[in-house]
This record gives sequence, structure tokens and C-alpha cells, in this order.
Amino acid sequence: MKKILLATTLIAASAGFAAAEVAVSGTARMGVADLGTVHGAQFNSRIRIIFTASGETDGGLSFGGSVRNDQSGVGNTENDDSTVYISGAFGKLTMGDTGNAADALVGQVSGVGYTSLNSLNELPWIATPKTGALYEYSAGALTFALGSSQVSSLAGTSSTMSAAAKYATDAYSIALGYEDNSAIGSQVSVLGSAAFSGATIKAKVANFDSAAAGVDAITAYALSVDYAINGVGLTAFYSDNGAAVDPAAYGIGASYDLGGGASVVGGIVKADAIKNTMFDLGVKMSF
Repeated sequence: MKKILLATTLIAASAGFAAAEVAVSGTARMGVADLGTVHGAQFNSRIRIIFTASGETDGGLSFGGSVRNDQSGVGNTENDDSTVYISGAFGKLTMGDTGNAADALVGQVSGVGYTSLNSLNELPWIATPKTGALYEYSAGALTFALGSSQVSSLAGTSSTMSAAAKYATDAYSIALGYEDNSAIGSQVSVLGSAAFSGATIKAKVANFDSAAAGVDAITAYALSVDYAINGVGLTAFYSDNGAAVDPAAYGIGASYDLGGGASVVGGIVKADAIKNTMFDLGVKMSF
């Protein structure tokens, strides 16, 4: 992704700062999408601009942050879409809209479409308030993470904690995560991936338990396959969220790299719980 430097190497005369810079990058998309609403297929577009600041102290500590501006014009609340971090030999501490440890290390299987088509590839996760803290530490192929979030005014009296670990090589990875929300319940998830001959396979299993909602041990699972060759990418996924009614969703998608940060992307997803078929086709851009 190309970055336009707004300020490069600002050297301070006073001690305590070595160098700092601010960069701007962004993403955009435009096309046609049917996202399963009563309106059917519609024109769909969006642009996001991301400001990223970074610096380093004389002692070798790295620090920085990022904030995202969407075309909606709605101001950020509760640190929505913004983070601040400091890192060094001790690891990395991030505060703001951090998600949680399982978000950071476990993640989801691949989705399709230039709009992600309601992200039906994703298994349910424990909601995390927008203001939180995430600590990460890496040692070789191993990465560990701990997350915590404070009470959110939008989520009543809930607070969350999470922990995750990941082992990753160039060929494969395995990650395990635990999440707990005091108002919702707890979840354990595991995701494994393997890459070979241009293909990447991901499989995820999650077990959700919520005494508050009267839900006991719901198991969800998902699988995706990605294949790339000569600028063409193909993706397919299947997910089952464990619900008693219409739990399954599956989709296929394709992309073609136009170069320079632009690509043509489209996908089709079937999910009876929302609508028989959803689809999109458009251009994604990064700059």
C-alpha cells in the first residue's frame, strides 16, 4: 500500500524524541451489491482514509497510533476506529479500538465479495467495547496476546477479558483463543491454516457458552479455501454458526489484480436465514 508522507523525520531539539512521521493511506470500493435487504441490488461505494503516526524515542521505544475517517461524516465515539501504542523489547501495548486477543491472533476464515457480503464467513464472537487494551509479545514463531476492555456506555455493565496464542510458519499456523464478556458469556476458538502450491486452507471451530442467555455449549465451525495464480484469486467458504434455524452459509468469490492497488472483486453467498442469494461485483482500491 502506498503511503503519502505528510511529515517526514521531524527532529526535535530537546531530548526524548528521535524521529517521528505521519502518513496517510486509504481504501475505497465501488460497484453493485445485493446484501439481502428488501431493496435488492443497489449501487454501493465507500472510501476510508487512515492517518498513521509513528516515532521512536532516543532509548529505542517505538510509539504511534492510527485513526480512520469514513465518508459517513459521523464523528468517532469511544475511540471507535482509533488506536495508540507503545512497543519495545517488552512487547507491544495498544489502547483504543483494539478488539480482543482472539480477534488479533485467531481471526476468521476467508470471506468473499468486495463488500464481504455481511461477513457470513465469520463465526460469532464475544462483543468487545470500543475502548480497551491489548498486549502482544512475540518470541520466534510464537505470539501471545492478552486483552481487556472497560465498561462501555453502549453495552451496559459489561467488561471483557481475552487471551490467545499463535504459532506460525511460512507454511502453516495454529491459534487458540479465549474470550469472556461478563454480560454475554465465554467462548473458546481455534483456527488452523496451511499454505501449499498457491492454495491456502483455513479451518475454525468455536464453542460458545452463555449462562446469561440460557445457552449451553454451542459449537460453530467454518472452512475456507483460497487459490491464487497469475493475478487471479479464487475463494470458497462454508460456515455453520450452530443456530437451530438456518445455521449455514456458503459462498464463492473471485478477484483479478489490476495493478497499482486496484482489483476487480465479486462474490455470491447463499444464506437462507437472511435471503436465498446475495451477490456483489465491483472494484476495490488501496492507496
